[in-house]
Amino acid sequence: MSQYFKIFSVITFIALFGFSSFAQRRPKDKILDRKVFVVTMELQVEKERKKEEPFEEQLTFRSNKMTSMQMRRSDNGGFQMGEYVISETKEIMGEEVYHFQAINKNAKAMSLKWEGKVFGNQIEGTATVSKKGKIKEEYAFKGELKEKRK
Repeated sequence: MSQYFKIFSVITFIALFGFSSFAQRRPKDKILDRKVFVVTMELQVEKERKKEEPFEEQLTFRSNKMTSMQMRRSDNGGFQMGEYVISETKEIMGEEVYHFQAINKNAKAMSLKWEGKVFGNQIEGTATVSKKGKIKEEYAFKGELKEKRK
């Protein structure tokens, strides 16, 4: 009887573990998914020895992940695609405003935290590069939905 109990316990454990993993999966975002925004990134605090000009960036939202084109390059940090969430939805003067947050990480244990809002075809917010809680760079970004080629 104890052998059957052990087998039953193992099967129950596997079933419960499998279902709990499945239940924790986040539903696919339908608001920002498959959207690409072209933004201008502007460093908020200039480095003492180096003045950085604003640069164009492309933010892509796909399958609950967000990535940026320039910040992925190794000379700009090599930040990989990371998850994003829509943290708040508001209606202002009849228009939906979606607040989002995302975090991209790199191999050097640095984080790139995005906080912003999307309203209509517009996007704006901040991107903060940090390591071990210490802020290295902070950018403001602003832009609009990329037009699809016809």
